[in-house]
Amino acid sequence: MFANFATAITSSTAVTLALLYVMNLLIGIQPQVLAEPRDRMDLVWIHAPDPEEPPDTIKNKLDRKTFEPTVPPTTEVPSNQESTIGFRLPRSGPPPIRNYTGPESLVQDGPLVALVRPHPAYPARALQSGLEGWVVVRFDVLANGTVANIQVVESSNPMFENSARRAATRFRFKARVIEGVAQVTTGVENIFRYRMED
Repeated sequence: MFANFATAITSSTAVTLALLYVMNLLIGIQPQVLAEPRDRMDLVWIHAPDPEEPPDTIKNKLDRKTFEPTVPPTTEVPSNQESTIGFRLPRSGPPPIRNYTGPESLVQDGPLVALVRPHPAYPARALQSGLEGWVVVRFDVLANGTVANIQVVESSNPMFENSARRAATRFRFKARVIEGVAQVTTGVENIFRYRMED
């Protein structure tokens, strides 16, 4: 172990000395520095004039005048209709205030509108068998737009029915509104079609 350590120190010392010798040779090969001094460069400072203002700005400054608003003439009104600070009071009273009956009064009447209608998942067994089909479902739309009471009316193959029910539960609607009140809509039907190219 000591022999390996001594060999490493000897070889590293030899490599270092060899590198120093080569560096000294390279420094000696470079051309000597020029004996004549180079011309000295003097910096000349030039004061740039201030930029001129655009002509339209100067013109606006020269044409500036104090603004005095003109008061339009007012017609004479009886003293009982003029306020103490100079404006005329309205001749008629304020418009009548409509009775506010709650947030439902701001909702406009409208029909049932489908907002979210996701496609059903194709059943794996039907896909492997190459089957296509359809399912008709009937459901109720509640006042909050969700779906309840889902029933399968008819289908081409029972294999598609569970998939159609699951898709119908994810439907969302804007409920039908009558006189500002959201209504429950019953007996809404939807048909799901299962095609291989879809």
